[in-house]
Amino acid sequence: MKITAFLIILLLAACHPEQEKITETEVVSTIEGLFEALDVENTNPKLLDQYITRDFVIYEDGQKMSREEFKSFVSETTILKSDWELTDFSVSTDHNSAHVRLLNLGEFIIQPDSVQIRIKLKWLESAYLVRERDSLKIKFYFSDNIGRESETIK
Repeated sequence: MKITAFLIILLLAACHPEQEKITETEVVSTIEGLFEALDVENTNPKLLDQYITRDFVIYEDGQKMSREEFKSFVSETTILKSDWELTDFSVSTDHNSAHVRLLNLGEFIIQPDSVQIRIKLKWLESAYLVRERDSLKIKFYFSDNIGRESETIK
């Protein structure tokens, strides 16, 4: 009886398909999706939730922020235009998680008062992503500002 039960368990384990390894394309697509959700032209307030976990943490602008703190931080900005160029991806993956580092060049137009300012920022960034059900989500994000230029345009 023990041998039969063991053989059945062994057979079931052997027939259980192994989850496929996360691909570099999935990782890059998820990071790009995050920035699509952050874009000022995004009209879907729930889009960000498709790309970050419930326990998401980010180190941004010199501070550690939870998911809700980050959402509040993003919503309080006076950005009129946003654009990101994400390059130099280096991706490591396994079956349930991934790590990525990248260079992010951002250009923004802000209007704090009656003046419009163009700001160009350069960040070195990294993220830890995990598989949640059938999607890949960002659990941790780190952003280090390494360059800044600004000019008044109006």
